[in-house]
Amino acid sequence: MFEGILFGLACIALLSALAALLLLHRSAQERTRLREQVERLQQQLALQQQSITGLTAGAIGMDRRLRRTEATERMISDRQEIIENQQAAEQPYSHAIRLVQQGATAARLMEELGLSESEASLLVRLHGLRDSA
Repeated sequence: MFEGILFGLACIALLSALAALLLLHRSAQERTRLREQVERLQQQLALQQQSITGLTAGAIGMDRRLRRTEATERMISDRQEIIENQQAAEQPYSHAIRLVQQGATAARLMEELGLSESEASLLVRLHGLRDSA
C-alpha cells in the first residue's frame, strides 16, 4: 500500500512537472510573441514620429511663406491705395488742364468740373493758350 501511495505521489509529481513545463513553454512563446509585438509597435511609433517631424517642418515653412506673402500683399495694397489717392487727387486737374489747353475758359471749367472761380482762373492763366502778339 505504501508503494501505491508512493507511485500515486510520483505520478502526481510527474504530472505537475509536465504541467509546469507546459506552462513554461507557453509562457516563453507568449513572451516571444509580446516582444515581437513591442518591436513592431516601436517601429510604427518611430515612423509616426518621423512623419510628425516632417509635417511640423513643412508647416513651419508654410507659415513663414504665408507671413511673407501676407506682408507683400499688405505692402502692395498700401502702394496701390497711395497711387489711387494720387491719381484721384490729380485727375480733376489733369482733365481741367487738357480742357484749358484745348481752349476752354474759366467759366466752362467752373460749370463742367465744379471748380471754384480762383481754381479755374489759375488753371487758365498757367496752362491756357498764350497770344503770340
